[in-house]
Amino acid sequence: MPCPKPGLINSTYLLTKTVISELKNSLASSDAKLRKHWAQRIAVEQVPLQSLMSLLHAENKTAQRFTWLIGDLLDQDPSIVIDCLPVLFSLRDQMPFPGMRRTVAKILWFTKVPAEIEEEAIPELFRWLENDQFEVSVKHYASKTLFDLVKTDRIKVDRLRSVLRKQSKHPNAAHARRMIKMLGKVN
Repeated sequence: MPCPKPGLINSTYLLTKTVISELKNSLASSDAKLRKHWAQRIAVEQVPLQSLMSLLHAENKTAQRFTWLIGDLLDQDPSIVIDCLPVLFSLRDQMPFPGMRRTVAKILWFTKVPAEIEEEAIPELFRWLENDQFEVSVKHYASKTLFDLVKTDRIKVDRLRSVLRKQSKHPNAAHARRMIKMLGKVN
């Protein structure tokens, strides 16, 4: 692959620097509409997500909303996110704010659990779904991912069926209904 022209490198660097600056200054107070706008801009301008990862170490509110922005990027162009999945997965329990696991679970669902992290990711998805200490939103994406893995014969249906039965008695009525519906599809 040929080296990019120096002007292209400089324009990409300046664009990335501008996007990081905007996000650092505004992400903490952003709403969903603005984050979707940024996600679209990042996707269209092909700003590498790797270049924005320093935002995970910004002030907590900025970092948390950056994880939400990553979720919006998935809706725009999952290919932008996939290269960062191993790093994001490794940080799933290290962020001091809620939302990181949800973002990682959503990425795993969108990317169908890449083979290079499958051995570690599948047990983690089951842990998130089985343990009631995790948020319902994390359980939602974990269950969808595991359901898709059953459909492709990457995990055993019996294990998922057992977990779905237990989750169908969850105190959150909406979550319990989703698990009952999914259990019906698995059966």
